[in-house]
Amino acid sequence: MPVFQAPPPKGLIKDTNNTIIPFEFYSEASNVRFADSAAKKIQGHDQVFGTPTVAPYFVLNWSYDVNSFWFYAGTAKIYRLSGTSTHTDFTRASGGDYSTNLTTVGNWTGTIYNGLPILCNGIDDPQALATTGASAFSDLPNWISNGTCKTIKAFGNYLMALNLTEGGTNLPNKVRWGDTAEDFNYPSSWTAAATNDAGAVTIGDEADEIIDGLALKESFIIYKGNSTWIANYIGGNLVFSFKKLFNDTGILTRNCVQEFEGKHFVVTQGDIIVHNGVSKQSVATNSIKKHLFDSISDQYYNLSFVTHNVQKSEMWFSFPSVGSQFCNKALIYNYVDGSFTFRDLPDIYHIGPGVVDPAATTNTWNNQTGTWTTTTGTYGDRQFNPTERSILFAGTSDTKLYRGDFGQQFDNENFITTVERKGLTLDGNNNTVKQVRKLTPRVKGTGTVNISVGSSMSPNGSYTFNASQSFDPNSQNKVDCRVTGKFIAVRFQHTSNSEFELNGYDLEYEVLGER
Repeated sequence: MPVFQAPPPKGLIKDTNNTIIPFEFYSEASNVRFADSAAKKIQGHDQVFGTPTVAPYFVLNWSYDVNSFWFYAGTAKIYRLSGTSTHTDFTRASGGDYSTNLTTVGNWTGTIYNGLPILCNGIDDPQALATTGASAFSDLPNWISNGTCKTIKAFGNYLMALNLTEGGTNLPNKVRWGDTAEDFNYPSSWTAAATNDAGAVTIGDEADEIIDGLALKESFIIYKGNSTWIANYIGGNLVFSFKKLFNDTGILTRNCVQEFEGKHFVVTQGDIIVHNGVSKQSVATNSIKKHLFDSISDQYYNLSFVTHNVQKSEMWFSFPSVGSQFCNKALIYNYVDGSFTFRDLPDIYHIGPGVVDPAATTNTWNNQTGTWTTTTGTYGDRQFNPTERSILFAGTSDTKLYRGDFGQQFDNENFITTVERKGLTLDGNNNTVKQVRKLTPRVKGTGTVNISVGSSMSPNGSYTFNASQSFDPNSQNKVDCRVTGKFIAVRFQHTSNSEFELNGYDLEYEVLGER
Protein backbone atom coordinates (compact mmCIF):
# COMPACT_ATOMS: atom_id res chain seq x y z
CA MET A 1 0.00 0.00 0.00
CA PRO A 2 1.52 3.37 -0.97
CA VAL A 3 2.61 5.85 1.70
CA PHE A 4 2.68 9.63 1.38
CA GLN A 5 5.40 11.20 3.50
CA ALA A 6 4.94 14.86 4.43
CA PRO A 7 8.28 16.69 4.81
CA PRO A 8 9.11 18.79 7.90
CA PRO A 9 6.84 21.86 8.21
CA LYS A 10 8.14 25.19 6.95
CA GLY A 11 5.28 27.67 7.19
CA LEU A 12 1.81 28.88 6.23
CA ILE A 13 0.44 29.81 2.80
CA LYS A 14 -3.12 31.22 2.60
CA ASP A 15 -3.36 32.98 -0.76
CA THR A 16 -2.48 30.09 -3.08
CA ASN A 17 -4.70 27.16 -4.01
CA ASN A 18 -4.18 24.33 -1.52
CA THR A 19 -3.57 21.78 -4.28
CA ILE A 20 -0.41 23.46 -5.59
CA ILE A 21 1.38 24.71 -2.48
CA PRO A 22 4.46 22.67 -1.51
CA PHE A 23 3.85 19.80 0.89
CA GLU A 24 5.95 21.38 3.65
CA PHE A 25 3.53 24.33 3.91
CA TYR A 26 0.17 24.37 5.66
CA SER A 27 -3.24 25.84 4.87
CA GLU A 28 -4.02 26.88 8.46
CA ALA A 29 -1.74 27.69 11.36
CA SER A 30 -2.75 29.24 14.67
CA ASN A 31 -0.77 29.62 17.90
CA VAL A 32 2.17 27.81 16.39
CA ARG A 33 5.58 28.91 15.15
CA PHE A 34 7.67 27.24 12.49
CA ALA A 35 11.26 26.65 13.56
CA ASP A 36 13.91 23.95 13.48
CA SER A 37 12.07 21.96 10.77
CA ALA A 38 8.98 21.70 12.96
CA ALA A 39 5.64 23.29 13.76
CA LYS A 40 5.91 24.08 17.47
CA LYS A 41 3.25 25.20 19.90
CA ILE A 42 3.82 28.88 20.48
CA GLN A 43 4.78 30.06 23.94
CA GLY A 44 2.08 31.65 26.03
CA HIS A 45 1.80 34.76 28.20
CA ASP A 46 1.24 35.47 31.88
CA GLN A 47 0.35 38.52 33.93
CA VAL A 48 3.29 40.32 35.54
CA PHE A 49 4.03 43.48 37.53
CA GLY A 50 0.73 43.63 39.41
CA THR A 51 -2.34 45.48 38.15
CA PRO A 52 -1.83 48.71 36.17
CA THR A 53 -3.51 51.77 37.63
CA VAL A 54 -5.02 52.66 34.24
CA ALA A 55 -5.67 50.57 31.15
CA PRO A 56 -2.33 50.51 29.26
CA TYR A 57 -2.39 51.54 25.60
CA PHE A 58 1.35 51.83 24.99
CA VAL A 59 4.48 50.55 26.77
CA LEU A 60 8.10 51.71 26.58
CA ASN A 61 11.10 50.17 28.33
CA TRP A 62 13.82 52.47 29.68
CA SER A 63 16.99 51.24 31.36
CA TYR A 64 19.24 53.72 33.15
CA ASP A 65 22.21 53.06 35.40
CA VAL A 66 21.37 49.95 37.47
CA ASN A 67 17.61 50.09 37.00
CA SER A 68 15.12 49.13 34.31
CA PHE A 69 11.70 50.78 34.15
CA TRP A 70 8.58 50.43 32.05
CA PHE A 71 6.37 53.39 31.20
CA TYR A 72 2.79 52.73 30.19
CA ALA A 73 0.47 55.35 28.76
CA GLY A 74 -3.31 55.36 28.81
CA THR A 75 -5.82 57.77 27.38
CA ALA A 76 -5.25 60.38 30.09
CA LYS A 77 -2.17 59.46 32.13
CA ILE A 78 1.35 58.04 32.02
CA TYR A 79 2.61 55.69 34.73
CA ARG A 80 6.05 54.34 35.57
CA LEU A 81 6.49 50.74 36.62
CA SER A 82 9.49 50.01 38.84
CA GLY A 83 10.53 46.84 40.57
CA THR A 84 7.95 44.07 40.59
CA SER A 85 4.74 46.04 41.11
CA THR A 86 5.30 49.69 41.99
CA HIS A 87 3.13 51.89 39.76
CA THR A 88 3.81 55.63 40.01
CA ASP A 89 1.89 58.42 38.30
CA PHE A 90 4.29 60.15 35.89
CA THR A 91 1.69 62.34 34.18
CA ARG A 92 2.87 65.89 33.54
CA ALA A 93 2.38 68.20 36.51
CA SER A 94 1.72 71.25 34.33
CA GLY A 95 -0.99 70.92 31.69
CA GLY A 96 -3.04 68.25 33.40
CA ASP A 97 -4.28 64.94 32.07
CA TYR A 98 -4.13 64.10 28.39
CA SER A 99 -7.46 64.27 26.59
CA THR A 100 -7.12 61.85 23.72
CA ASN A 101 -9.52 59.43 22.09
CA LEU A 102 -6.82 57.00 21.06
CA THR A 103 -9.20 54.64 19.28
CA THR A 104 -9.93 57.49 16.87
CA VAL A 105 -6.58 59.23 16.38
CA GLY A 106 -4.32 56.19 16.77
CA ASN A 107 -2.02 55.10 19.55
CA TRP A 108 0.92 56.76 21.26
CA THR A 109 4.38 56.53 19.73
CA GLY A 110 7.63 56.44 21.67
CA THR A 111 11.37 56.87 21.27
CA ILE A 112 14.55 57.04 23.35
CA TYR A 113 16.61 60.16 22.59
CA ASN A 114 20.05 60.72 24.10
CA GLY A 115 19.16 58.21 26.82
CA LEU A 116 15.81 59.82 27.74
CA PRO A 117 12.29 58.58 26.90
CA ILE A 118 9.78 60.58 24.86
CA LEU A 119 6.11 59.73 24.32
CA CYS A 120 3.79 61.35 21.78
CA ASN A 121 0.03 60.94 21.30
CA GLY A 122 -0.35 63.26 18.33
CA ILE A 123 -2.59 65.72 20.18
CA ASP A 124 -0.66 67.06 23.17
CA ASP A 125 2.89 68.41 23.19
CA PRO A 126 5.45 65.59 23.03
CA GLN A 127 6.01 64.29 26.56
CA ALA A 128 9.59 63.92 27.78
CA LEU A 129 11.42 62.89 30.90
CA ALA A 130 13.42 66.09 31.35
CA THR A 131 16.21 64.44 33.38
CA THR A 132 17.05 60.93 34.52
CA GLY A 133 15.83 61.85 38.01
CA ALA A 134 12.59 63.57 36.97
CA SER A 135 9.50 62.49 38.91
CA ALA A 136 7.09 63.06 36.03
CA PHE A 137 6.94 63.65 32.31
CA SER A 138 6.65 67.21 31.06
CA ASP A 139 6.16 68.98 27.76
CA LEU A 140 9.30 68.55 25.66
CA PRO A 141 11.82 71.21 26.78
CA ASN A 142 12.30 74.07 24.30
CA TRP A 143 9.51 72.74 22.05
CA ILE A 144 7.83 75.20 19.69
CA SER A 145 5.00 77.24 21.17
CA ASN A 146 1.44 76.38 20.18
CA GLY A 147 2.57 73.37 18.18
CA THR A 148 2.09 69.61 18.14
CA CYS A 149 3.19 66.72 15.95
CA LYS A 150 1.75 63.33 15.07
CA THR A 151 4.97 61.54 15.98
CA ILE A 152 8.53 62.32 16.98
CA LYS A 153 11.54 60.01 16.59
CA ALA A 154 15.23 60.01 17.45
CA PHE A 155 17.76 60.08 14.63
CA GLY A 156 21.26 60.10 16.09
CA ASN A 157 21.65 63.41 17.92
CA TYR A 158 18.62 64.85 16.14
CA LEU A 159 14.93 64.72 16.96
CA MET A 160 12.61 64.51 13.95
CA ALA A 161 9.04 65.80 14.42
CA LEU A 162 6.59 64.77 11.71
CA ASN A 163 3.17 66.02 10.52
CA LEU A 164 2.94 69.18 12.57
CA THR A 165 0.20 71.52 13.67
CA GLU A 166 1.47 75.04 14.28
CA GLY A 167 -0.61 77.96 15.40
CA GLY A 168 -3.76 75.87 14.95
CA THR A 169 -2.96 75.01 11.33
CA ASN A 170 -2.27 71.42 10.37
CA LEU A 171 0.82 71.02 8.19
CA PRO A 172 0.62 67.29 7.39
CA ASN A 173 3.71 67.23 5.18
CA LYS A 174 6.00 69.25 7.38
CA VAL A 175 9.13 67.86 9.00
CA ARG A 176 10.83 69.84 11.76
CA TRP A 177 14.04 68.93 13.56
CA GLY A 178 15.75 70.45 16.56
CA ASP A 179 19.33 71.45 17.07
CA THR A 180 21.76 68.68 17.97
CA ALA A 181 22.14 67.72 21.60
CA GLU A 182 24.29 65.30 23.55
CA ASP A 183 23.74 62.71 26.29
CA PHE A 184 20.71 63.32 28.53
CA ASN A 185 19.90 66.66 26.90
CA TYR A 186 17.23 67.85 24.48
CA PRO A 187 17.53 70.29 21.54
CA SER A 188 17.98 73.86 22.74
CA SER A 189 16.04 75.23 19.76
CA TRP A 190 13.63 74.09 17.02
CA THR A 191 14.02 77.24 14.92
CA ALA A 192 16.72 77.47 12.27
CA ALA A 193 19.48 80.00 12.93
CA ALA A 194 23.05 80.60 11.91
CA THR A 195 24.20 79.25 15.26
CA ASN A 196 22.34 75.92 15.21
CA ASP A 197 21.36 72.94 13.07
CA ALA A 198 17.59 73.19 13.58
CA GLY A 199 15.35 73.41 10.55
CA ALA A 200 12.12 72.52 8.81
CA VAL A 201 10.96 71.40 5.40
CA THR A 202 7.75 70.46 3.62
CA ILE A 203 7.96 67.31 1.54
CA GLY A 204 5.66 65.65 -0.95
CA ASP A 205 4.20 66.26 -4.35
CA GLU A 206 1.09 64.13 -3.83
CA ALA A 207 -2.02 64.26 -1.67
CA ASP A 208 -0.88 61.73 0.96
CA GLU A 209 0.24 62.85 4.42
CA ILE A 210 3.17 61.95 6.64
CA ILE A 211 2.25 59.13 9.02
CA ASP A 212 5.47 57.96 10.68
CA GLY A 213 9.24 57.76 10.41
CA LEU A 214 12.18 55.72 11.67
CA ALA A 215 15.96 55.79 11.43
CA LEU A 216 17.65 53.30 9.10
CA LYS A 217 21.42 53.09 9.38
CA GLU A 218 22.67 56.58 8.45
CA SER A 219 19.34 57.73 6.99
CA PHE A 220 15.93 58.67 8.31
CA ILE A 221 12.95 57.20 6.46
CA ILE A 222 9.70 59.17 6.34
CA TYR A 223 6.54 57.23 5.59
CA LYS A 224 3.45 58.78 4.06
CA GLY A 225 0.24 57.05 3.09
CA ASN A 226 1.29 56.08 -0.42
CA SER A 227 4.93 57.11 -0.72
CA THR A 228 8.22 56.91 1.15
CA TRP A 229 10.93 59.55 1.51
CA ILE A 230 14.52 59.40 2.70
CA ALA A 231 16.48 62.07 4.59
CA ASN A 232 20.28 62.11 4.68
CA TYR A 233 22.60 64.39 6.60
CA ILE A 234 24.54 66.74 4.31
CA GLY A 235 25.45 69.55 6.73
CA GLY A 236 25.61 73.21 5.76
CA ASN A 237 22.58 75.46 5.72
CA LEU A 238 20.21 72.72 4.56
CA VAL A 239 21.43 70.16 7.15
CA PHE A 240 19.44 67.32 5.50
CA SER A 241 18.61 66.33 1.95
CA PHE A 242 15.15 64.91 1.25
CA LYS A 243 14.16 62.83 -1.74
CA LYS A 244 11.44 60.37 -2.64
CA LEU A 245 12.48 56.76 -2.14
CA PHE A 246 9.34 54.91 -3.30
CA ASN A 247 6.40 56.49 -5.09
CA ASP A 248 4.05 53.52 -4.83
CA THR A 249 4.20 52.41 -1.22
CA GLY A 250 3.92 54.06 2.19
CA ILE A 251 2.69 52.79 5.56
CA LEU A 252 -0.63 51.60 6.97
CA THR A 253 -0.64 53.64 10.18
CA ARG A 254 1.66 54.78 12.98
CA ASN A 255 3.87 52.16 14.66
CA CYS A 256 3.79 49.87 11.61
CA VAL A 257 7.54 49.87 10.89
CA GLN A 258 10.49 48.30 12.71
CA GLU A 259 14.20 47.97 11.94
CA PHE A 260 16.14 44.72 11.74
CA GLU A 261 19.55 43.83 10.33
CA GLY A 262 19.92 47.12 8.45
CA LYS A 263 16.46 46.91 6.90
CA HIS A 264 12.92 48.09 7.61
CA PHE A 265 9.93 45.80 7.93
CA VAL A 266 6.87 47.82 6.91
CA VAL A 267 3.16 47.09 6.79
CA THR A 268 1.84 49.26 3.99
CA GLN A 269 -1.69 50.00 2.81
CA GLY A 270 -2.09 46.61 1.18
CA ASP A 271 1.23 44.74 1.48
CA ILE A 272 4.15 43.84 3.73
CA ILE A 273 7.55 44.90 2.47
CA VAL A 274 11.18 44.81 3.52
CA HIS A 275 13.58 47.46 2.21
CA ASN A 276 17.16 48.54 2.80
CA GLY A 277 16.81 52.21 1.89
CA VAL A 278 17.47 51.48 -1.77
CA SER A 279 15.15 48.73 -3.01
CA LYS A 280 12.09 46.99 -1.60
CA GLN A 281 10.61 43.53 -1.73
CA SER A 282 7.18 42.19 -0.86
CA VAL A 283 7.42 39.29 1.58
CA ALA A 284 3.69 38.54 1.65
CA THR A 285 2.73 38.26 -2.03
CA ASN A 286 1.33 34.85 -3.01
CA SER A 287 1.43 33.64 0.57
CA ILE A 288 -0.51 35.72 3.11
CA LYS A 289 -1.21 39.23 1.77
CA LYS A 290 -4.80 38.87 0.55
CA HIS A 291 -5.94 36.84 3.55
CA LEU A 292 -4.34 39.26 5.99
CA PHE A 293 -5.85 42.46 4.63
CA ASP A 294 -9.25 40.82 4.29
CA SER A 295 -9.01 40.05 8.02
CA ILE A 296 -8.20 43.55 9.35
CA SER A 297 -10.96 45.72 10.79
CA ASP A 298 -11.57 48.69 8.50
CA GLN A 299 -12.85 50.66 11.50
CA TYR A 300 -9.94 50.17 13.90
CA TYR A 301 -7.03 49.40 11.55
CA ASN A 302 -5.30 52.57 12.78
CA LEU A 303 -4.51 50.78 16.06
CA SER A 304 -2.43 48.10 14.34
CA PHE A 305 1.30 48.01 15.08
CA VAL A 306 4.54 46.09 14.52
CA THR A 307 6.86 44.70 17.22
CA HIS A 308 10.36 43.34 16.73
CA ASN A 309 10.66 40.15 18.78
CA VAL A 310 14.45 40.12 18.72
CA GLN A 311 14.96 36.89 20.67
CA LYS A 312 12.94 34.92 18.11
CA SER A 313 14.06 36.80 14.97
CA GLU A 314 10.43 37.70 14.34
CA MET A 315 8.26 40.64 13.37
CA TRP A 316 4.80 40.63 14.93
CA PHE A 317 2.08 42.57 13.12
CA SER A 318 -0.73 42.91 15.65
CA PHE A 319 -4.12 43.99 14.37
CA PRO A 320 -7.83 44.07 15.23
CA SER A 321 -9.63 41.46 13.18
CA VAL A 322 -12.99 42.17 11.60
CA GLY A 323 -15.50 42.73 14.40
CA SER A 324 -12.92 43.51 17.09
CA GLN A 325 -12.01 46.88 18.58
CA PHE A 326 -8.77 45.54 20.07
CA CYS A 327 -5.72 43.89 18.55
CA ASN A 328 -6.68 40.25 18.97
CA LYS A 329 -4.49 38.68 16.28
CA ALA A 330 -0.83 38.78 15.35
CA LEU A 331 0.71 37.79 12.04
CA ILE A 332 4.24 36.60 12.86
CA TYR A 333 6.99 36.75 10.25
CA ASN A 334 10.29 34.99 10.87
CA TYR A 335 12.85 36.97 8.88
CA VAL A 336 15.46 34.20 9.04
CA ASP A 337 13.44 31.48 7.30
CA GLY A 338 10.64 33.63 5.81
CA SER A 339 7.80 31.72 7.48
CA PHE A 340 4.43 33.17 8.49
CA THR A 341 2.03 32.11 11.22
CA PHE A 342 -0.82 33.55 13.31
CA ARG A 343 -1.19 33.98 17.07
CA ASP A 344 -4.19 34.91 19.20
CA LEU A 345 -3.75 38.02 21.41
CA PRO A 346 -5.58 39.02 24.63
CA ASP A 347 -7.24 42.22 23.31
CA ILE A 348 -4.24 44.54 23.46
CA TYR A 349 -3.10 47.81 21.90
CA HIS A 350 0.68 47.45 22.09
CA ILE A 351 3.63 45.12 22.61
CA GLY A 352 6.96 46.54 23.68
CA PRO A 353 10.37 44.83 23.59
CA GLY A 354 12.62 45.14 26.60
CA VAL A 355 13.60 43.69 29.95
CA VAL A 356 10.66 41.75 31.38
CA ASP A 357 12.00 40.61 34.73
CA PRO A 358 9.28 40.15 37.38
CA ALA A 359 12.02 39.54 39.97
CA ALA A 360 13.67 42.94 39.41
CA THR A 361 14.06 45.49 42.20
CA THR A 362 14.67 49.21 42.19
CA ASN A 363 17.82 50.63 43.76
CA THR A 364 18.09 54.29 44.78
CA TRP A 365 20.16 56.17 47.37
CA ASN A 366 17.01 56.90 49.36
CA ASN A 367 16.07 53.27 49.91
CA GLN A 368 19.50 52.28 51.29
CA THR A 369 19.57 51.50 55.02
CA GLY A 370 23.12 50.19 55.39
CA THR A 371 26.54 51.78 55.29
CA TRP A 372 29.42 51.38 52.86
CA THR A 373 30.91 48.71 55.11
CA THR A 374 27.70 46.79 55.89
CA THR A 375 25.94 46.87 52.50
CA THR A 376 26.45 43.69 50.50
CA GLY A 377 26.94 43.47 46.75
CA THR A 378 29.02 45.50 44.34
CA TYR A 379 28.53 49.19 43.66
CA GLY A 380 26.86 49.66 40.27
CA ASP A 381 25.35 46.16 40.11
CA ARG A 382 22.20 46.03 38.00
CA GLN A 383 18.98 45.40 39.90
CA PHE A 384 17.51 43.54 36.92
CA ASN A 385 18.60 40.61 34.80
CA PRO A 386 19.56 41.94 31.34
CA THR A 387 19.14 38.45 29.88
CA GLU A 388 15.42 38.59 30.66
CA ARG A 389 14.72 40.45 27.43
CA SER A 390 11.33 39.59 26.04
CA ILE A 391 8.12 41.35 25.01
CA LEU A 392 5.49 43.00 27.21
CA PHE A 393 1.83 43.09 26.18
CA ALA A 394 -0.32 46.12 27.04
CA GLY A 395 -3.57 44.37 27.96
CA THR A 396 -5.93 47.27 27.32
CA SER A 397 -9.23 45.43 27.53
CA ASP A 398 -8.57 43.78 30.91
CA THR A 399 -6.06 46.30 32.38
CA LYS A 400 -3.13 43.90 32.63
CA LEU A 401 0.50 43.68 31.64
CA TYR A 402 1.54 40.35 30.17
CA ARG A 403 4.95 38.78 29.72
CA GLY A 404 4.96 37.36 26.22
CA ASP A 405 6.65 34.20 25.00
CA PHE A 406 6.42 32.54 28.39
CA GLY A 407 4.93 29.25 29.53
CA GLN A 408 2.40 26.99 27.88
CA GLN A 409 -0.82 28.88 28.70
CA PHE A 410 -2.55 32.15 27.89
CA ASP A 411 -2.94 33.85 31.29
CA ASN A 412 -3.37 30.49 33.11
CA GLU A 413 -5.79 29.14 30.52
CA ASN A 414 -5.13 26.38 28.01
CA PHE A 415 -5.35 27.41 24.37
CA ILE A 416 -5.75 25.65 21.03
CA THR A 417 -2.77 25.15 18.74
CA THR A 418 -3.82 24.23 15.19
CA VAL A 419 -1.98 23.18 12.05
CA GLU A 420 -3.99 22.00 9.07
CA ARG A 421 -3.26 21.09 5.47
CA LYS A 422 -5.84 20.70 2.71
CA GLY A 423 -5.57 19.84 -0.98
CA LEU A 424 -3.32 16.78 -0.72
CA THR A 425 -3.62 14.54 -3.78
CA LEU A 426 -1.09 12.05 -2.34
CA ASP A 427 -0.38 10.40 -5.71
CA GLY A 428 -0.15 13.64 -7.73
CA ASN A 429 -3.34 12.87 -9.65
CA ASN A 430 -6.33 15.17 -9.18
CA ASN A 431 -8.73 12.64 -10.71
CA THR A 432 -8.07 9.54 -8.64
CA VAL A 433 -10.14 8.68 -5.58
CA LYS A 434 -8.03 7.72 -2.59
CA GLN A 435 -8.91 6.09 0.69
CA VAL A 436 -6.64 6.92 3.61
CA ARG A 437 -6.28 4.01 6.03
CA LYS A 438 -3.67 5.21 8.49
CA LEU A 439 -1.91 8.36 9.65
CA THR A 440 1.43 8.11 11.42
CA PRO A 441 2.37 11.44 12.98
CA ARG A 442 5.91 12.49 13.77
CA VAL A 443 5.11 14.28 17.00
CA LYS A 444 7.17 15.30 20.00
CA GLY A 445 5.95 16.48 23.38
CA THR A 446 3.79 15.55 26.33
CA GLY A 447 0.03 15.41 26.59
CA THR A 448 -2.25 14.44 23.75
CA VAL A 449 -2.91 15.84 20.30
CA ASN A 450 -6.25 15.58 18.52
CA ILE A 451 -5.89 14.38 14.93
CA SER A 452 -8.50 14.49 12.17
CA VAL A 453 -8.38 13.39 8.54
CA GLY A 454 -10.75 14.91 5.98
CA SER A 455 -11.54 14.74 2.29
CA SER A 456 -13.23 16.52 -0.59
CA MET A 457 -14.15 15.53 -4.13
CA SER A 458 -13.21 18.94 -5.59
CA PRO A 459 -10.18 21.18 -5.01
CA ASN A 460 -12.25 24.15 -3.80
CA GLY A 461 -15.07 22.20 -2.21
CA SER A 462 -15.85 21.79 1.46
CA TYR A 463 -14.00 19.15 3.44
CA THR A 464 -15.62 16.54 5.62
CA PHE A 465 -13.45 15.52 8.58
CA ASN A 466 -13.76 12.35 10.58
CA ALA A 467 -14.17 12.56 14.34
CA SER A 468 -10.90 13.67 15.91
CA GLN A 469 -8.86 11.03 17.66
CA SER A 470 -6.71 11.64 20.71
CA PHE A 471 -3.09 10.67 20.12
CA ASP A 472 -0.43 10.26 22.81
CA PRO A 473 3.06 10.35 21.28
CA ASN A 474 4.51 8.58 24.29
CA SER A 475 2.30 5.49 23.99
CA GLN A 476 0.92 5.42 20.42
CA ASN A 477 2.42 5.48 16.95
CA LYS A 478 -0.54 5.75 14.53
CA VAL A 479 -4.16 6.74 13.99
CA ASP A 480 -6.43 4.42 12.00
CA CYS A 481 -9.09 5.92 9.73
CA ARG A 482 -11.27 5.34 6.66
CA VAL A 483 -11.44 8.59 4.69
CA THR A 484 -12.25 8.65 0.96
CA GLY A 485 -11.92 11.46 -1.58
CA LYS A 486 -9.84 13.00 -4.34
CA PHE A 487 -8.34 15.65 -2.08
CA ILE A 488 -7.19 14.85 1.45
CA ALA A 489 -6.80 17.07 4.49
CA VAL A 490 -5.15 16.59 7.88
CA ARG A 491 -5.65 18.58 11.07
CA PHE A 492 -3.60 18.55 14.28
CA GLN A 493 -4.83 20.34 17.42
CA HIS A 494 -3.18 20.52 20.81
CA THR A 495 -4.92 21.91 23.91
CA SER A 496 -2.82 20.71 26.85
CA ASN A 497 -0.63 22.70 29.23
CA SER A 498 2.50 21.19 27.70
CA GLU A 499 4.87 21.39 24.75
CA PHE A 500 3.91 20.14 21.31
CA GLU A 501 5.94 19.75 18.13
CA LEU A 502 4.95 18.35 14.73
CA ASN A 503 7.81 17.22 12.49
CA GLY A 504 5.68 15.70 9.73
CA TYR A 505 3.39 12.73 9.13
CA ASP A 506 2.85 9.69 6.90
CA LEU A 507 -0.43 8.77 5.21
CA GLU A 508 -1.04 5.18 4.15
CA TYR A 509 -3.65 5.06 1.37
CA GLU A 510 -5.16 3.05 -1.44
CA VAL A 511 -6.16 4.30 -4.87
CA LEU A 512 -9.77 3.19 -5.48
CA GLY A 513 -10.08 4.34 -9.06
CA GLU A 514 -10.36 7.36 -11.33
CA ARG A 515 -13.40 9.56 -11.97
